[in-house]
Amino acid sequence: MYDEDTRYQLSIPIEDAFRFAMDESDLCYLDATATMRQVVGVFVLDALQYAEHWRMAAEARVLLADRWPDCASFHLNRNIR
Repeated sequence: MYDEDTRYQLSIPIEDAFRFAMDESDLCYLDATATMRQVVGVFVLDALQYAEHWRMAAEARVLLADRWPDCASFHLNRNIR
């Protein structure tokens, strides 16, 4: 067995990905699940932070945490409400 460094990144505009993550768009997926939307939300945050858009990333994190309160990935303090 060997280690493989697998990396994922957004291949769609951040705006479209954010709308999908917030459940405001379906991006032509009829069976989009909450988990799919949350994973895309994590990719949105990663892309914003990688581009050093710290304020936008912080604001997006708050909105995503409000939309998905049970998803620990969006909470800086891992204590969920």
